[in-house]
Amino acid sequence: MTWDLVIAFIVGLLCAARLPILIFTLVVLAVVIILATAAIVLDYSVSDALTWAFLVAVALEAGCVAMNGIFYLLYVRRRVNEREQSSLGVNSKYSGE
Repeated sequence: MTWDLVIAFIVGLLCAARLPILIFTLVVLAVVIILATAAIVLDYSVSDALTWAFLVAVALEAGCVAMNGIFYLLYVRRRVNEREQSSLGVNSKYSGE
């Protein structure tokens, strides 16, 4: 089941790049419900089914958070650094600065 968590993390990465967060949350909810229902039908205990469903949901969300962190580093921080470097040569219109 460890590979399931790795695959869920990768799917979370890919989905975060393309899906809005609300749609992604609904997908995670559907995955949890389907996984828990399938595990209970396959005669796993309810606690085991809910534990694995929770772990898969955490892995999906961790992938989403990781991709959003990558986006933050790529787009937001780079623009902040570019603005700080380019603003050094700009003359202020106020004489006090």
